[in-house]
Amino acid sequence: MSEDARRTLLWGLEAVAWVFRGADGGQWSQVRTDCLPKLAGILLFLESRGLIDGVLLDRADHVLALADKQAPDMTPENLEAEYVRLFVNHRGGAGVPLSQSCYTGEGLMMGEPAVAMQSRLDRAGLKVDASLGMPPDHIAIELAYLMALIPEHHPPRALSPTSSPDSSTDDLCATSSAPMESLGGSPGESPSEFARQMLSSWVGELQRRMIEAQASPLFHLAATILVVLTECTKDEKFPFSVSIT
Repeated sequence: MSEDARRTLLWGLEAVAWVFRGADGGQWSQVRTDCLPKLAGILLFLESRGLIDGVLLDRADHVLALADKQAPDMTPENLEAEYVRLFVNHRGGAGVPLSQSCYTGEGLMMGEPAVAMQSRLDRAGLKVDASLGMPPDHIAIELAYLMALIPEHHPPRALSPTSSPDSSTDDLCATSSAPMESLGGSPGESPSEFARQMLSSWVGELQRRMIEAQASPLFHLAATILVVLTECTKDEKFPFSVSIT
């Protein structure tokens, strides 16, 4: 994978993780500068390789148009309210849980998937920022781990979903809002292995629940891109050419 392609893939994963992390504490005013350019970049990358269809591109165009028009769906206040509606407050629990344990295994928080994910983090020497209050199998943490598996010329100390697409790799690594920091370790698995064993078992159901919940356009788009990136990574449609073992 070329350096440009690698960066584009990382930016796309960062943008999706940024959405599911709640815009780093509700900083939705940054959606036009920190999120949408990265989503557009990964979509162009996927289109150039024939990995997505016109339906997804049309959906992305719709979201970009809403942002340009400063439509109600894309205001910071409404994005925050939608995040809370979908993922935080819902009668009987979160309408769309963001942790894998709620989808696989016994369907309980901090179930077997959380234990398995924590084991992966420990082996890789990755420490999650405790202030985030996220279980290890939260989708944003799993995506951060996936990013850590993607071969780098200079492996990062941390990965952030808030660096702009013109940031250098060092800037990408050093930001204080990173969800994880490296303590030194070896993951011992490839991106495709992780996507097959963990992500692919539940991201489709996450997307389905978001459709059922009538998620607003940005969240619907993020869920769709999540599924596409998982499938492409799982099926090794990205040429990861550097060994990580």
